[in-house]
Amino acid sequence: MATKSIKLKEKQKNNEQATKEIPTKESSSRFKWLLVLGVIVITFIAYLPGFSTEKEFTNWDDLGYVVDQPLVKTNNPDSLKLLFEPSTQVMLNYHPLTMLSLAYNYSNAELDIQPYFKTNLFFHLLNTFLVFLVLFKWSKSSLSIAGFGALIFGIHPMHVESVAWISERKDVLYTFFFLLSLLSYLKYLDRQKIGWLLLAFVMFIASCLSKAMAVPLPLVFLLLDYFYKRKFSIAVFLEKIPFLALSVWFGLNAVKIQAAGAIAEFEVFTLFERIMFASYGFLMYWLKFFVPTNLSAFYPYPTFGEDKALPLIFVLAPFIVLLLVVAPLIYFYKKHKPNLRIYLFGMGFFVLMIALVLQFISVGSAIMADRYAYIPYIGASFMFLMFAFNYQEKLKNKLIIPGLLSVYCLFLFVQNYKQVGIWTNSDTLWSNVIELYPFVIEQEGNKVFVRENGVEVAYKNRGNYYREHGRMDLAFKDYDVLVRARVKDALVYSNMANMYALEGKFQESIDMYKMALERDSSTFDVYLNRGITYTKMGQHSLAIKDFKKALSIQPKNQMALSNLCSELVNNSNFKDAVNYSNKLINLYPTSYDGYFYRGTANVNLGNHISALEDLNQSIKFNPNFMFVWFNAAVSYKAIGDNKKALEYALKAKELGMQVNPAFLESLTN
Repeated sequence: MATKSIKLKEKQKNNEQATKEIPTKESSSRFKWLLVLGVIVITFIAYLPGFSTEKEFTNWDDLGYVVDQPLVKTNNPDSLKLLFEPSTQVMLNYHPLTMLSLAYNYSNAELDIQPYFKTNLFFHLLNTFLVFLVLFKWSKSSLSIAGFGALIFGIHPMHVESVAWISERKDVLYTFFFLLSLLSYLKYLDRQKIGWLLLAFVMFIASCLSKAMAVPLPLVFLLLDYFYKRKFSIAVFLEKIPFLALSVWFGLNAVKIQAAGAIAEFEVFTLFERIMFASYGFLMYWLKFFVPTNLSAFYPYPTFGEDKALPLIFVLAPFIVLLLVVAPLIYFYKKHKPNLRIYLFGMGFFVLMIALVLQFISVGSAIMADRYAYIPYIGASFMFLMFAFNYQEKLKNKLIIPGLLSVYCLFLFVQNYKQVGIWTNSDTLWSNVIELYPFVIEQEGNKVFVRENGVEVAYKNRGNYYREHGRMDLAFKDYDVLVRARVKDALVYSNMANMYALEGKFQESIDMYKMALERDSSTFDVYLNRGITYTKMGQHSLAIKDFKKALSIQPKNQMALSNLCSELVNNSNFKDAVNYSNKLINLYPTSYDGYFYRGTANVNLGNHISALEDLNQSIKFNPNFMFVWFNAAVSYKAIGDNKKALEYALKAKELGMQVNPAFLESLTN
């Protein structure tokens, strides 16, 4: 009996010890939130280079989204209402909530870039947290899968473009609402309460209003129904109809807007070429998921060889994709059916969210883009981690998989940190692209051979950046590469022509404008800039001709109208100057130049009363323009008001104009 009593006591002691070793729900929950906090902190540190004082808006879409975008610079209710009209597009996209968020930044910070970047990063951190919740739910409360999955999402260098590039506010914003909709739908699956489905629908609307890329979400819901073994019925499909209807509307509206310039004609590439491009992109997204090196802001389409053939990898890509997708499907179906559901869900999620940007229908001039992987990699990482931790069960050492994943995440962190630095400004950004995709040009005698095509937009935009920052020698070198390569972009030759004009090399400048027009005879900038060059050359009639041609392309352009009025006055075409000044004033009633040119023309026509009305109005809008003061002085003298004439002439002199002493003396007699 004593022995039995001792054994019972030992058993009781062991049970008590075991009970103490089992973590409580409270401690488990605390660890969960500490894990989330750790992931958020690591992600934040990975983006520290974005806080650099050298960070600037880039000259790639940031001008159109913020710097030169009037819709973000006004709090006018009519302008805000205009944002939500389906026909309103910004950079060939309909995303009113994105533009509202940028407008909010502008209202508080104007063009200080840091608040814009901080907002992007804030949403990225929120998205990282939401990814943790999603993966925690999908993996049936696995902290390992949720933790590593959220960390991979947070610090994957392929996601840097979506965060560090201000123009990609739409990516982090639409993902935020996308994930909230996804979580609401998961709640609906758990509780079957219609309120959660309605919330999912509202969040889906917000996601689509941030970026049309959200439209596959209803199909993701069906995929979730399959993953959670929900019985498919008419009711299951009926509840998706409002979502699908909304997807169709946003999708058609996006195609309508993109068709205005971003979508290439289908005949540009053959059907098989499009399949090859899509397959190549699919492969590269998976390759860069595991090995994200040589990342670029721009991945150009391949260069066709001398025999008009594509590189071998593109020809093989469709077959490789077929093998990589179908082989696991067959294997899991025959050998391990539990993994089949995980594979179909993870791969299905990836495919649904990447399919629209695989360039089967060519949108833009790049074959792939880092930003397109932002949401699809959630499905990829879930599938990858589920298989990894399932395999861990077969291993004796349970630290091997977490150890390898930690090394992988350290690699991602380092690459992410470097990639954020690349997005510091247009110089660092385009220099990285040029390093990866340079033009290789050789010259033999007078013949120039392009051995390897680079990225045109990188050289052009870096050249523009150098020119705007006064680094003319570097700008000239970048433009010269493109001219020697005889690229098709007319603006490249126009830029080079502008450089020659600034140096006073007018004949070289005119030759470049000619080459630009040979490539595109309807380019507004070429006619405008050549007109300005003719002005500097004193060839007023040719300048007038070019400014009129520019206005036939953009009838309401203020710069073209203003330059035309100036040249008409200089060429003594005063009546025409009055007519075009009228148009300039009607279009831009608060701008000083229209009143100045009309007033100056009327001075020369002898209409001094009308001239003074216009010139004084011009002074009201720009009191520091010396010529308007002097011209008004001439009119005041003409009507006999020498006192006013002297006052205005002295003001012109004060502002820096060389006024003839004889004219001043004539006003004192």
